[in-house]
Amino acid sequence: PVGRAMQGKIGLAQGVPPLSAAVARRASFSQVAARPVAFVKGFGCGGPGDVSGLRQWLQENPSAEVRGILGKTEGNGCVNDFSRGWAAESVRAAVQQAPPAVAAAAQLRPPVAIMSGGTEGVIEPHFLLFAELPPGSAGAPEEPPTDSTAGDRLVIGTAVTRNFAPEEVGTVAQALETRDAVRKACAAAGLEPSVAHFAQVKTPLLTSERVLAAAAECTTKDTYRSMALSRAASALGVALATGEVDHITQEDIAANYDKFSSIASTSAGVETMRNEVMVLGNSAGPGDLRVESCVMADALDVQAVWRMFHRAGLASEHGQLTPEARGRVVGLLCKADPARTVRGYRTTMLTDSDFQATRHARAAVGGLLAGAVGHARLFVSGGAEHQGPDGGGPVLVIYRA
Repeated sequence: PVGRAMQGKIGLAQGVPPLSAAVARRASFSQVAARPVAFVKGFGCGGPGDVSGLRQWLQENPSAEVRGILGKTEGNGCVNDFSRGWAAESVRAAVQQAPPAVAAAAQLRPPVAIMSGGTEGVIEPHFLLFAELPPGSAGAPEEPPTDSTAGDRLVIGTAVTRNFAPEEVGTVAQALETRDAVRKACAAAGLEPSVAHFAQVKTPLLTSERVLAAAAECTTKDTYRSMALSRAASALGVALATGEVDHITQEDIAANYDKFSSIASTSAGVETMRNEVMVLGNSAGPGDLRVESCVMADALDVQAVWRMFHRAGLASEHGQLTPEARGRVVGLLCKADPARTVRGYRTTMLTDSDFQATRHARAAVGGLLAGAVGHARLFVSGGAEHQGPDGGGPVLVIYRA
């Protein structure tokens, strides 16, 4: 099976026809009409603890249910990047201190808080709120279409795994737990995993203390290497959930890059010992947001991004989105993968002793995408093991239809 983001979007999938709309699960019109409206909003921030924009929005929308918050924080994106944990705690506190209905909903169904460190180059430190609003409320004015085969709108699903023991980080056990969490998140969104457009996953890493506390031998004692192994196992878990891969072994993890997911975006951090999952896709329902996705074959594959924008109806002029199209873009999420060579040209991404490889990749791809969009509020995450083809990575645009 080939995931939605792979179909006709990179060379590996050329000639594969788009999935029929009949494959997606369809609700009756009455069910669609009652479905909450997905809402996404970005907030710039002055630092990892600056959640003033989020607090204000929550006060103005007391009927909202927060499903998740993504963030790009201005740390180094490596093992000792504590800006991610600071930001995660800050957004959780903002939700807990929100109007009573918002806080109560978050107690019943806690939102995920997925922070990605590293805002190298032009990438703006920011938060991206994912919420659901009752139909007809402010910010959710649009009625569902009467034809359920047209007018699909954004749906959001979330789930979490159990906490992992240190010796499970970067293993098949982590992959299988992630597979199950992705399936749960898709079920919550009313999506079949094979038609989801993006799966954002926060994963743990190993510290020296965690390695010493392990009950068995860990996959590595190298804390930086543990980030890659954790991302890799989690991405393969997404691939198992979507059917892009049917079986993995321990030897596949961060080694066999012929196995990958076209929709996985995984990010490791010291602030968690479990995986947090957010799945995004389109399904019949109310609202005005949609998602479209693609897979970059390498760090220069802006053509794949332009094809994605074209499918979304986002017009360009002179190599950049028009002001009207840019105003319709609510969020852009992407994975960036370090590579020794790009199209035959040698790079220093993997040999620079002063600047980690993932930081090189974020800066390069962030600049490429910022130039195409015309602004720098981009969620670019570095290290794309099994997330798209080796050297490439998935991209998602959230936009107003």
